[in-house]
Amino acid sequence: MRKFYSAFFALAFSVTAFAQDIHFSQYQASPLTLNPALTGNINGVFRLAANYRNQWFTIPTMGMVAPYQTYQFSGDIALLRERLGNDGFGVGGMFYCDRAGDGALTTFSGMVSLAYHKAVDRYGKARISLGLQAGVVSKQIKMQNLVFETQLDNFGFNTSLSNGESVTGKSILYGDVNMGILWTHAPKDKFRYYVGFSLNHVPGVAQKGPRESFLGDERNRLGARYNVNAGMEIFLNSDYSLSMTPTFLFMLQSNAQLYHVGLGLNYWVNDDVAIFGGGFYRVKDAVILNAGVEFFNTRVGISYDINHSALRTASKAQGGIEVSAIYIFKKEKPGPIQYEKYCPNF
Repeated sequence: MRKFYSAFFALAFSVTAFAQDIHFSQYQASPLTLNPALTGNINGVFRLAANYRNQWFTIPTMGMVAPYQTYQFSGDIALLRERLGNDGFGVGGMFYCDRAGDGALTTFSGMVSLAYHKAVDRYGKARISLGLQAGVVSKQIKMQNLVFETQLDNFGFNTSLSNGESVTGKSILYGDVNMGILWTHAPKDKFRYYVGFSLNHVPGVAQKGPRESFLGDERNRLGARYNVNAGMEIFLNSDYSLSMTPTFLFMLQSNAQLYHVGLGLNYWVNDDVAIFGGGFYRVKDAVILNAGVEFFNTRVGISYDINHSALRTASKAQGGIEVSAIYIFKKEKPGPIQYEKYCPNF
C-alpha cells in the first residue's frame, strides 16, 4: 500500500503530459474534445453532448471510491447556412472536469470553439473545415487527500505527521489553444468518409507549452498533442436502415502514443428509433464494447473497457465504464443525398 500512495504522489506532481489529457473511449460522442473543426459540423441545427467516464474503480484509495472520473458537457450550433449556400459556420462551447485519486488532483477546463466549413464542389458533397478553440484550464491539488512515506508509523499512515514536502501552490491556471482541420466527403449515396487532424496545446512564441507544476518547476511543461481521426459510413441495404462505421484514432504527445481502432453497426428500426453497437481496441491497453439506442434525435451509448495492460493486476482487467448522450435538434434522417436541396455556387 505504501508503494501505491507514494507512486500516486509522484504521478500527481510529475505525471507525463499525455496522462494529464482526458480521452474517451466513445470519442465520437465528444466532438469538441476531439477536434475543434467538428464545431457546427452537424446534420441538424444544434447539438448538445455529455459524457461521463469512471475508470480504474477497482484500484484501492483512501476514500474507497472510484479514483478517476471525468465529466464533459458541450454544445454547438450551425449558423449562416442559408446565407453561405453550401458553406457553413459553427460556434460552440465545452467544459470538462477530471478527478483523479479521491479528487486529490482535479482539472477543470472551459473552451469556446469556432469553425468554418467550406464546400469544394458544387453540391457540397465535399467540405474542408477549419476550427479554432481557446479557453482556460485550472488544476488543483488537495494535499489533505494524499499520504506520504514520512507519515508512516508503527500503526499505519498517520496524516497528522508532516509530509515533508514543500509545495509552492495548490492551483495552476493557464490559457490553452487548440486547432484542427477536417475533410468530409460523400462520393456516393451509400458511402461517406472523413479524415481529421488537430493540435492541442498549441505552442506559444517561445515554443513552450503551458507550465504544469505545483513545485514551481519551469521545466515541467505540457507538451503539444497531435491527433489524427478518421472514419467512414457504409450503408449496407437499399433503404439505408443498416450501416457499418469503421473508425480510427491516433494520438501522440511527448513520448506517449495511443492507437484506437474499431467497427460499429447502426440499425434504424423506424424513422425515429435506432440501435447501435460495436467493438473497439485501444492498442496495448483495452478491448472496448459499446452499445446504445437512438430515439427521437437523442443518441445514448454505454461502453465498457476490459483492461489488459500492465495495470491489469491492480485493475483486475476492469478498465472503465463510460456513458454518453448526444441530442441534435431537427436531425436529418439517413438516406440518399437530396441534390435538389443544394444550391450550387458559381
